Formats: sequence, C-alpha cells, structure tokens
Amino acid sequence: MQDKAAVEDGEKETFSKKPRHCEAEMPLTDSEEDSFLFPVEEIVQYPLSGYVAPSSISFSPDGRLISYLFSPDGTLHRKVFAFDVASRRQELVFCPPDGGGLDESNLSAEEKLRRERSRERGLGVTRYEWKSRSTSSSCSTPGKPTIMVPLPNGVYFQEISGSEPELKLTCCAGSPIIDPHLSPDGSMLAYVRDDELHVLNPFGGEPKQLTFGAIANRKVGFVSCLCVAD
Repeated sequence: MQDKAAVEDGEKETFSKKPRHCEAEMPLTDSEEDSFLFPVEEIVQYPLSGYVAPSSISFSPDGRLISYLFSPDGTLHRKVFAFDVASRRQELVFCPPDGGGLDESNLSAEEKLRRERSRERGLGVTRYEWKSRSTSSSCSTPGKPTIMVPLPNGVYFQEISGSEPELKLTCCAGSPIIDPHLSPDGSMLAYVRDDELHVLNPFGGEPKQLTFGAIANRKVGFVSCLCVAD
C-alpha cells in the first residue's frame, strides 16, 4: 500500500511540474510591433486626455440657459459658456478681457491659500454667479440675465446679451478682493478685503466696511452667506 501511494504521489508531482501552454502568447515589452510610445508631456499633463468636461454647471434664474465653465482647447484656461435649452445652441458668454484671467503668475497669497483649501486648479475663469431676477432692487433692469465673474484685476458683471463686460470693483495692489458673493436678491456684492468684510451695491454706491479689528484680533473673515433684507 505504501508503494502504491508513493507512485501516485510521484505521478501528481510530475503532472504539477508540466509546463502550461497558452495559445495566445504575451507580446514582448521591447517589441516594436503593437507598442505605443507616449511623450512625457502627455503623461504628466493636466487635465488628463479625455477628461476635459464642463464644470460649475447651473441654470440661469429664468431657467432658459444652462451655464458652465469649459475650455475649448482642452487646457485649464476656462471660459463661461451657455446652452440655450429652446434653440439647443451653445454660445460663449464671458471671456476674460484682453485675454487675461486668473493665472499662476497673478495670484495673491490669499487666493493661493483659498485655492489650496478648495483643491482648485483651474485658470482663466474659475467661478461665476448668476444675479437674481428679483425686482426688489431698483438699481438694475429686471429680465436681463447677468453673471458676476471675479478675476484678479476686479469683479466683472456681464449681461447675457452680447454687451461688453463691466468692471464694477477694481482690485488694488497688495489689497486683493477675496471670495466675492452676491446677495440672494442680487442687490449687494459682499467680499473680503484686508481681512475685513465689505459690501457694495454694484449698480451704484460706495463700498461699505462691515467688520473691524480682524487683524488686531487675529481673525480673518471669509464670506459664506449674505442675507440682505428687502
């Protein structure tokens, strides 16, 4: 019995040592056929190839347009586009004047920190907001869709009617405008400058400082929400 068991074990061992054959052979790594060479620039580029898609998608207040940030040339430099739901046509809404916009060379220290916290890598136009259609504000004409676009040189307002963008608030050297937002009714613009909270009626009026002593108290203010009573 022991001899028979030994023979069976030997047969199993011999069978397990037999080489396995596969009909389809794996290609050699150094073979010139069926090989692809990628330049280093394409491997490390951002955004990755095939991953360029619209971002910051939102509806206009009247629901007629779908707006978004997009880069037609597949880079990080984005512009504001709008898609008309009725006509099914796309149009360029806002492009930084004079080919400008946000770039790594014109970022303030505060903006760099904000971008790091939000994991933002986009350039050109990085965000925008729709102005509300509320008629509570007598400073603007209702019915004209308008967006607010913050750029390194200031805050722009753009009517979606082919008109030129209007610079409503200018940035000063060493005193950048941080995190600007529109109030719910669209009548006021809130932002942080010199670590203090300010508001401005973008359709007339002077900037007004709301907080004081942030630097002395070692507290830096950032706009998260602004509610303006009617």
